[in-house]
Amino acid sequence: MSRRTFAIAAAWSALVALAACDPAPETAQPEAPLRNVLLVTVDTLRADYIHAYGFPLENTPQIDALAARGVLFENALAAASATAPSHATIMTSRYPREHSIGAVNGGSRLEGGETLAERFRASGYDTAAFVGNFVLRPRIGLDRGFALYDAELPTRELNRERFFERDAEATTLRAIDWLRNPRPDGAPFFLWVQYQDPHGPYTPPSSYLESFPEVAGARARPLAPLDGNSGVGGIPRYQKLEGVDRVSEYLDRYAAEIAYADHWIGRLLEAAEQEGAERGTVILLTADHGESLGENGFYFQHGHATTPELARSPFVLVAPGLAPARRREAVHHVDVTPTLLELAGLPVPVDASGLSLAPFVVSSQPIPERVLFCDIGRETSAYAGDTFLRIRGSPKLWGDWAAGRSDAPGGPPESLLVVDAYRRQSPEDGWTEVEPEARLLEAAKAYLMKAVPIVQVAEPTEEDKARLRALGYLPPEPEDPRPQAGRPGG
Repeated sequence: MSRRTFAIAAAWSALVALAACDPAPETAQPEAPLRNVLLVTVDTLRADYIHAYGFPLENTPQIDALAARGVLFENALAAASATAPSHATIMTSRYPREHSIGAVNGGSRLEGGETLAERFRASGYDTAAFVGNFVLRPRIGLDRGFALYDAELPTRELNRERFFERDAEATTLRAIDWLRNPRPDGAPFFLWVQYQDPHGPYTPPSSYLESFPEVAGARARPLAPLDGNSGVGGIPRYQKLEGVDRVSEYLDRYAAEIAYADHWIGRLLEAAEQEGAERGTVILLTADHGESLGENGFYFQHGHATTPELARSPFVLVAPGLAPARRREAVHHVDVTPTLLELAGLPVPVDASGLSLAPFVVSSQPIPERVLFCDIGRETSAYAGDTFLRIRGSPKLWGDWAAGRSDAPGGPPESLLVVDAYRRQSPEDGWTEVEPEARLLEAAKAYLMKAVPIVQVAEPTEEDKARLRALGYLPPEPEDPRPQAGRPGG
């Protein structure tokens, strides 16, 4: 079944109904109202740390309740293991190789095409976004289509002075204030809320931390702090907390941060559905990527690989009339834009790289198996069913390495390309190394040969720099050492 089936079937049913009755205009049925839409993205949230996805502690009652009345996708994949590329894919239905942000996390800009917010706004929606991550400032172009793009980040990150953020409580309260304002001409709303929690450093309110016993068991051993942020065999510098050195303590804090975010997500959901009750509200909750919590020797870090602990994300969908279900077929960030548009009552872009999931969840038909990609530039994984292919050291296939598609100044020769394949027998099993399948190799090669130029973020103007200094993003301008009128020299 194609992604257009649902819309075509609905249109055909309407035509049959009209043919069977008086065609006079006064007897025509009014069009169904456009639905409100709420998109929630949570930074660095592993699906397996959500109770509804199998986490043993009940740390996510609000997300669990949402999943219980909607469709929970057990096998959802992120476009990248970094924030900016994944969100660009969410907003465009384009893989990182197909949009101008590429795999760059904050140094590139989204240009070209039409974003999800632009499509909603062109259809008469009131659009707003509230983000908590420094990388998602308007400079990277994700503000396109939003009448309000609130990226006010009042809090300096604990271990990185040049990074600012906004916590779940502050983000939620700002979004709720917006929701409670009357919509212009009673328009439907499209609201995107991005939560920074549980991104590190893991610093939940103490009341949440006290609620959780240790979740690590044997992983209670201490780790040494690292000089850098690689996370290889130790605690990354940006994650280090004074007096905290055991793996289990960081895992407890990660779970508690998720619980804190969950509480405020619940408050947001309640407000959105209350304000959108007349039209009904479509809700989609996902994460930009996961987090390494010891897998392959990496601790409390992301962005370094495309393996399952980083690629697997939660994906929960709720819509009026949609029956609760759990689905095991693979879905992806590229499916977000077409799915939300169709469930809202708008056309699906014909050039989307993803599928609208609407016809499959409405009819309970199986979602076709596809090859889906998680991509960080220097590494790409192709996922299909219970198999994935991991390609590392691939700058020549990735495109023009020197044009900004990687943080390295040069690439290894193509002879150093590393290709590994893995399969699992069931979701409960671990991954076993296998021989690469020809179909995955061909699909990965075709994907990697795509090349959309990266658009670098422009250097800030003097006015921009002054604004950044006022917000604290840049240090104060040094005083002029030359003597000034009314001041002694020397």
